[in-house]
Amino acid sequence: MIALIRYHYLTYLKSYRYIPPLALYLILLIITYTYTANPVLDSFYNTSIYLFFIFSWITISFMHAENSKQERITRLHVRKKSVYFISKIISAVVLSIILSAVSILYPIVFDMFSSMPTAKEQVFGYLLHLVSCLTSMSVSLLFTRHMLRTGNLSWFGPVFVLVLTLAVAGVPYPYEGLQMVIYLLPPIAALIHFISEDIHVWIGFCWGLAYSAVVIGFYLSIVRNRDI
Repeated sequence: MIALIRYHYLTYLKSYRYIPPLALYLILLIITYTYTANPVLDSFYNTSIYLFFIFSWITISFMHAENSKQERITRLHVRKKSVYFISKIISAVVLSIILSAVSILYPIVFDMFSSMPTAKEQVFGYLLHLVSCLTSMSVSLLFTRHMLRTGNLSWFGPVFVLVLTLAVAGVPYPYEGLQMVIYLLPPIAALIHFISEDIHVWIGFCWGLAYSAVVIGFYLSIVRNRDI
């Protein structure tokens, strides 16, 4: 498994597909902290939203780093299709862990905040970025070529879902009636509500992690049994 994960990273690096999304995020991160004395939680919230969108880009580019023919050859060497896709997802999760850490450490190391974040605020900020990454990744997996026969929705699909997720942030929680459809979206809207009200924040994080796990499990169950 470790050798396979290493292979995925080498393939991604050689594809250069990571450069545009990573460069864009680093630029946004630097711009956010251009001026010092930034508020801690508001800054974490802004960069987590940036990462929410950009990690979707990273996920799709990572999953498509190999062309279809090369991917089939790799899967033949691996033999078990599920191992191939699980290794890719683990690799993407590690990327989310690294980017979330960078998002928190950059402003702290360069003293960009109005006051040093407390340990609780640092953990809060890290989990906020990590949950944003994982929910974004889980949705994006549903729009990869492994799930769709056509590539037309590979980019439009996840962007539409992510924009819709933020658009419903103003809908009061809990959701009732037709609003119940919102539960199918990543729980970012509920998490925003929990943060603004300063209640049940940790429940929001657990909800985001559980949502990601369920969607990723659904993705794996489909690709494992599909002839691709």
